[in-house]
Amino acid sequence: MRKRNIALILAASMMATFAFGGTTAFAAEEGETDSVTVGIMADPENMGPWSGMSMGRIAVLFTTYEYLITREDGVAYGVLAKSWDEVDPKTYDVELYDYIHDAEGNPLTASDVVFSFESAIATKNYGKLSVIDSVTATDDYHVEFKFNKDLEIGEFENVMLECAIVTQAAYEASPDQMATTPVGTSAYLVDSYVPGSEIVMKDTGDYWQTDESLVHGTSIHNVGEIHFSVITEASQHTVALQTNSVDISNGVPDTDISKFEEGGEFSDGNAVSVVMDNLTYDVEYNMSDSSVFKDDDNLRLALAYAIDKDGINVGVFNGNGTAVKDFANATYPDYNSEWDSEDYYDYDVDKAKEYLEQSNYDGSTLRLEYINSGMNEMICQMLQAYWGQIGVTVELVGYDQMMGQQEQYNADGFDILLKTTGSTDYIVNQWKLCWDKRDYESLTGGAANFTQDDQLQSLMEAALSTETYGPESIEAFHDYLVEKCYGYGVVEGPINIVHSDKISDVALDIRNQILPGACTYAK
Repeated sequence: MRKRNIALILAASMMATFAFGGTTAFAAEEGETDSVTVGIMADPENMGPWSGMSMGRIAVLFTTYEYLITREDGVAYGVLAKSWDEVDPKTYDVELYDYIHDAEGNPLTASDVVFSFESAIATKNYGKLSVIDSVTATDDYHVEFKFNKDLEIGEFENVMLECAIVTQAAYEASPDQMATTPVGTSAYLVDSYVPGSEIVMKDTGDYWQTDESLVHGTSIHNVGEIHFSVITEASQHTVALQTNSVDISNGVPDTDISKFEEGGEFSDGNAVSVVMDNLTYDVEYNMSDSSVFKDDDNLRLALAYAIDKDGINVGVFNGNGTAVKDFANATYPDYNSEWDSEDYYDYDVDKAKEYLEQSNYDGSTLRLEYINSGMNEMICQMLQAYWGQIGVTVELVGYDQMMGQQEQYNADGFDILLKTTGSTDYIVNQWKLCWDKRDYESLTGGAANFTQDDQLQSLMEAALSTETYGPESIEAFHDYLVEKCYGYGVVEGPINIVHSDKISDVALDIRNQILPGACTYAK
């Protein structure tokens, strides 16, 4: 039996950086503040613990809920989990702290962890949980996880980070399944919520983990009251900072960043930090049996070569993002920098037209599906224009978050899908979010976009296996996906963080989202 202690090194380098400096007391001492207002780009719509992921949800997620573990700089630390043991490759035992309670005072035990995982699995919103065979409370503070296969690279930690944990008592007492009344084990509880406008969370002053040495980035609470201000229009984030309506935002448009940098008209009292997002905007073709792309390599390649990825970066992100050379991006530690010099469907209108002439395209309108957001819409409009240049007509079909989650698995609903995918550890785990049919076969008969390709699956499994993971298996999968062109990355966007001098150090989570509770505040 191999012991997994509280700290487990996962990778040599990671994308997120946490800045600490405060204590965990409720009162505003050095490094703390009474209140902060954070501008966020979307409403969560549903703050329930196991609702589908969205831009608005990830902005408030770690303030609302805790998980069994957290990650900081490539290291996994226990949050609710005191420790964990690998019993065998398919069985783990997780020990909980025996004094956990949620923000309303309900005690949390192993049965609540079982309830949370079983509830999350039932929603089918979390593909990473599909590897779980059973979750069992062996006593009040030990949970046995049995998996349906030998776990792969980083997989146990990803499973532990996939399910928000709540007490069954609080969940069943909620009138709306916590959609607007979430109760987690974090220090914060929702005080008020005006959909589409503002969420106010207050520190209860009774956080369960009183040993400060065990309180990590996602659980630090240096703020008495957090106001999340929903601002869907990017330009209004600029206005909100100019007028001091918000203290910090990661939604300022690229064209306005210079206004807050040194020498800019609003630089006095403000600071800027730009980090690359770990999300990649990618194109996925509908590869179902009835799709025009199923057996038409030429049509897939025609559309791929028709896209000027650098042009999209300039048009959407003012050139501050990056045109990518893989189905993921270069922020991962296992990314191969040699891909940067390869032809990754580099923009070539003549080549695109040649492929189109050899394809079976009959001039019919293709449907490009996306989840509604300003960035997604701008990218889709540019894709529509690029494909129009070679004679392909495209209709844009936008959905809200909840409907989009469902419609991506409707084979008759779209021809092309624009998605954002990202992992918190390795590039292979970003690939897995689309291409591992074991996670999607019950929904699509194949990979997430209906692809049925045994060779692709074999290469995916080799890249994920702890026995064969490494440069060779990573290169093999990358090369094969480029050859088949079932889907491809387009662009990685930046995250523009602007904050007032009220904040001396910005804290970010593993998705590079602002952690207002963990920021350090000037006195």
